[in-house]
Amino acid sequence: MVTESRPRRPGAVPTLVTAFVDWMAQMHNTGALGDAPPEERAQRTLARTVWSVRRALSVEKLRFRVSLRLYHGWHKGWEPTDALKAAVQAVGAADLPAASQDRVDFSPTVHYSHTLLEALPERQHGRPSIHLPNTVRVQAMGQQPTEKMVDTALAADLLAWARLSPAEWALVLAEDDDVIPPLFTAEAWIKPHGGRALLLRRRRAGPFLRLDGLLRTLP
Repeated sequence: MVTESRPRRPGAVPTLVTAFVDWMAQMHNTGALGDAPPEERAQRTLARTVWSVRRALSVEKLRFRVSLRLYHGWHKGWEPTDALKAAVQAVGAADLPAASQDRVDFSPTVHYSHTLLEALPERQHGRPSIHLPNTVRVQAMGQQPTEKMVDTALAADLLAWARLSPAEWALVLAEDDDVIPPLFTAEAWIKPHGGRALLLRRRRAGPFLRLDGLLRTLP
């Protein structure tokens, strides 16, 4: 049985945070969708993501330990995309623990959306060992490739996380309102256990959705 958690004091065991990152949205926010090489775009996007997380949490009087989960179209068929190769390279070069400051520490291990938080092992393919290949595909002849299953993977993982870790915190870095329904549900599940969910984005709250206490607006 999960019991209600007590507030942690500064200097105590850090609060665990999972950041669910819409990688494409962060690329847009960073201006990293131009003609620069994929490696440079990934480095800039990762730096912006770390900055956004640190900015949102540094105002709290707690210590945090943050794990990143990156959501994007990482495979075309079975093959890893250039975006995945660049993201893995950027993460490997970033030394995330060295980016820790203001009581916000980053785990060096980053997870990718091709492997879900909670799905049966038999749903994984052997090579590569992932749940979700083919998340970049051409829908019709002559069209550009598009992402598939990325938003729903984030939603599925957010709800799985809320069930598994209700005393922890979630940060959702996304601009699309499609994340709002699972975020509302996750908040309802974790709040009685001391957990907390936040939405980090550049868009401000409109008149139709009640995001008080959930939204942290980024510059």
